[in-house]
Formats: sequence, structure tokens, C-alpha cells
Amino acid sequence: GTGETNKTNCIKLLERRLTEQKALISEMVITHWHSDHIGGVADVRAKNLVTDDCNVWKFPRSDAAEDLTNIRELTDGFEFIVDDDVTLKVYHTPGHTTDHVILFDEQRSILYSGDCILGEGTAVFEDLFEYMKSLERILSLKPEVIYPGHGNVVTGAVEKIQYYIVSAHLCKFR
Repeated sequence: GTGETNKTNCIKLLERRLTEQKALISEMVITHWHSDHIGGVADVRAKNLVTDDCNVWKFPRSDAAEDLTNIRELTDGFEFIVDDDVTLKVYHTPGHTTDHVILFDEQRSILYSGDCILGEGTAVFEDLFEYMKSLERILSLKPEVIYPGHGNVVTGAVEKIQYYIVSAHLCKFR
């Protein structure tokens, strides 16, 4: 995700990091429609931090119409080849939102979880049934590390996912 609109400190940090690496962004993947994940696309583009042919990718919502102008449609199972030894596979993981996706680097067993699993606390969900199915799907990947959309990096990934499943079960019976 790109973060929120008008977060100048975040843009400055991103700009500094890209300058250090002598790099530009060629692909942006949006995990879901919430403004704190898609809101900064225009800001990143305006600072010329992207290549001329930079793609913005997002899974379509099933619960509302949305303007996907200049956004490419993600599909479940789509793969981004980052370099020779890194491939990120897209998994549609609804529940937090209908369009939520995670990215998984199978080679390094790293999960980029968006808002499905957070670094602290538990996530908010729109649909408990779909969220539970998504958590089980993520658990089957057996990630070792989770990079969440919010909070700290999670090193006990399987335990964290199991904790989320138990917490979601408790919500089901309230």
C-alpha cells in the first residue's frame, strides 16, 4: 500500500530511501481499498518516485463500485517476479474487506499481510466467516515472518496466525 494522502514525512522517508538505492518504484500493490492503503498513490506519483510505466495493482471490491482508473486488476494467484530469487504471490484474503489481498514470498517464507494480520492487537473485519477462511488459508502457507500493514514485524508468524484464529472464534461465539 501507499499510505494516506498528504503524509509528507512518509513521502520524504520513501524519497530518501529510493535516492540512496538509486531506484524508482515500478509496481505498487494496494492490499485493499481503505484510504490509509490507497490514499498516497497520487502523492508518490507526484514526487516522481515512480517509473514512467509504473503500474498500480488492486483486487476489485465485490461490495461497492469503485473508480479503478489507471489501476490494474489483481487476481488470486498472480505472481510478481521481483528478481531472480524473489517472487511474491498474491492471495485473495477477504474478511477485513472484500478486496483484501496478502503477498507471500515462498522462497523466504515471508508474508506481507496488509491489514489481515497486524503487528499489534487484532484486526477489524467486515465478514467473520470470510475472515476465518482467509486466516486458515494464510496458516496453510506456514510463513516464518510477517510484515504487517501496521505495527511491528512478527517473527513468530504461525503462533500469531493461530492467535488470530482463536480470537476470531471467540468473536463468533459472543
